[in-house]
Amino acid sequence: MSTVSKRFFITQPWIGSSDVLFKLKQQISLLAESNLPVHIIGQPGSGKHLAVSHLHYLDKVNSQPLIVSCVNQWADNCAIKKLDSLIAQSLSGTLYLKNIDALDTGQIDAIKDYWLNLNTNVQAPRLITSTTIQKHQQALKHTPQNSFLYWLHYHSLELNIPTLAQRREDIPALIAHYKATCQHIAKLQIDDQAMEWLKHYSWPGNIRQLKHCLDTLSILSPQQENTKQTLIKTLPIIDDVPTQYSGTLSTSTRSKNNEFLTLLQSLTACREPHAYHPNNAATVQHPVPVNLQKIADKSHPALVRALQYVEENFKRPVNLSEVASHACVSPSHLSFLFKRYVGLSFKQTLLRLRIKTAMTLLREDPLCRVTKVCDDVGFSDLSFFVRKFKSVVGVSPGVYRDQHAKHTSRVSRGRQTTTIS
Repeated sequence: MSTVSKRFFITQPWIGSSDVLFKLKQQISLLAESNLPVHIIGQPGSGKHLAVSHLHYLDKVNSQPLIVSCVNQWADNCAIKKLDSLIAQSLSGTLYLKNIDALDTGQIDAIKDYWLNLNTNVQAPRLITSTTIQKHQQALKHTPQNSFLYWLHYHSLELNIPTLAQRREDIPALIAHYKATCQHIAKLQIDDQAMEWLKHYSWPGNIRQLKHCLDTLSILSPQQENTKQTLIKTLPIIDDVPTQYSGTLSTSTRSKNNEFLTLLQSLTACREPHAYHPNNAATVQHPVPVNLQKIADKSHPALVRALQYVEENFKRPVNLSEVASHACVSPSHLSFLFKRYVGLSFKQTLLRLRIKTAMTLLREDPLCRVTKVCDDVGFSDLSFFVRKFKSVVGVSPGVYRDQHAKHTSRVSRGRQTTTIS
């Protein structure tokens, strides 16, 4: 049968937390708010079926059917009859036509008629079609403008499914998922270098190919820990990792990472963990705000966007979900990025920025009120501000201000005495 009803979104969630996957899920959520036709473009094995099921799940109730039909299995002389039958089965659910590029001229006319007469304001089936990236690009560049794929490009909402190579960060999570859900893969062991090797492979067969490779490894080397050499020997097809990848970081990459970490530390580290020492005041700097432009090309782009947003908004109430939405990543993934690169949680980073700004204000104005500084840097509770300031700096805000004012006064008198003598 070329037509089946499926609800595989329950057992096959999206696996991973990469930026690319997060943006895809956001786009699916937006498309699900409309009943307009959707044309899905993606390589085999990349997850087109999964995208369809999520569109259906977000848009329809459980009682409404999801009908899937592979167009290249249709008989040449019954396209209209076939389409009418599928629409009748779909009711007010979803009709997914796979491999839509396989339609011939007569079949295309039937689809166009239905497409153009589709009333999205009534309970009609949601129409979804799909094709491969290669055929889609070929249709836009090299085929006549009256081709069906070219026509679909301008008569539907498009959804592009990323390849596995575009979401390499998700590979460890996918492997962990298969180990947890497939009994024959559960005992498979892969060392760190082999995992990096897998992450740098191009994966032309996408997730389907990854699953096949794990199946093969679980049979041919089920007990031992798989190394890079084991992978190449057992799976010679994946021995095409780019030559610039050696399994370890290059000197230039390590240098960039070290520079990035140093800049991030200067962003959040208050350099007076104990009481304020006036004798060291001349050497202690607290630049707020930090110039984040220096790190724009040295880190995860989502983290850079998040840090820039925090720098611009930390004086008002701001939370992780808000910053994650601006950075186009999930809150959990952004939390991971902060801990990995900054070395602090999001809340700790926000706290440090506020305290560093408070330190600057207290140094610049010896007559400033602590309560005003508390409000100016985004704290809503004075006692909480004082407690956190003391835990980071070593003294209370008032003591910090007064000690710095006394030191400034002594330095000024010393300079006057030197000038007179």
